[in-house]
Amino acid sequence: MESQRVDKLHAILEEISQIVDEEVAIKLELDKCNQILQKLERFSSECVECDQYLVEFERHILQLNRQLDQLTSEDIKDHKQKMNHIRSHLIQQHELIRSGFYLSIHVSLGICLGFVFGLFLLHDIERGLAIGVGLGVAVGMWLETASKNKGHIL
Repeated sequence: MESQRVDKLHAILEEISQIVDEEVAIKLELDKCNQILQKLERFSSECVECDQYLVEFERHILQLNRQLDQLTSEDIKDHKQKMNHIRSHLIQQHELIRSGFYLSIHVSLGICLGFVFGLFLLHDIERGLAIGVGLGVAVGMWLETASKNKGHIL
């Protein structure tokens, strides 16, 4: 039963993305809405808050669908606020991470370590930075892929 509701919501989001112009679709972050719906469905059986968020988000999407003709900037702002609120719950309570999290952390670490190694060991900062960035990207992408395969990416 829950799956049918979520499938219906995915279909509505797809319909919305085809009706509205591309600029509004980007502002509404419809692809992220689909990801949030999938995660809420996954956790709603074991988390009361996720179940409440799913019902609330369903109402919100249905209301958004009814108001497509007269969407205001206030509606878009409200939509983003609801999504961010749900996203924070999923990140804090279910230990999900945002896409690009590991990559940004490890590239930064790679730059720092590359600078130190380049300066003191290689006596060539440029080469050290290049090696550090390369290693940071490799480790970050590996961890991103592993997390994505486990379903921990939001």
